[in-house]
Amino acid sequence: MRAMSVSVDVVRRTTSSTPPATHILAELPYLPSAVPRARQVLRESLRGAGLDDDATSVAELLVSELVTNAVKYGQPPVWLLVELRPGLVHASVSDTSTALPERREVDEDSEGGRGLLVLDALAGSWGAVTVDSGKYLWFDLAVTPAAHPDGQAG
Repeated sequence: MRAMSVSVDVVRRTTSSTPPATHILAELPYLPSAVPRARQVLRESLRGAGLDDDATSVAELLVSELVTNAVKYGQPPVWLLVELRPGLVHASVSDTSTALPERREVDEDSEGGRGLLVLDALAGSWGAVTVDSGKYLWFDLAVTPAAHPDGQAG
């Protein structure tokens, strides 16, 4: 198996008023247990960043859909990358399969097959991208900090 090589260049002006992003990277097991593990990593990160429970719940659901897709249809290893910026959660899940997700007809009694519909309904934007080493699925979710007891946002 070929090693995955990722190069990221971040350019910021020293006078930029944009707060830096927080990045969380976790390798997930190629097992169904990857879903609760990804939710836990995300939950701890978002609560640590002061996001409210509603935003955290939506982000957890979206990450669950991405990880389920990777474990069910992808190839190991599976990675979760979360980028937290003021007002935005960006999450991506990568695996080494280049097969992109496909929309399928789902009957109302089916237990699965609705992941892309969930992304359509809840994510601000989302997508799937192939790269030399596989693919990644991502979403962006606009969020607001939790309110402090004095009524002000975090």
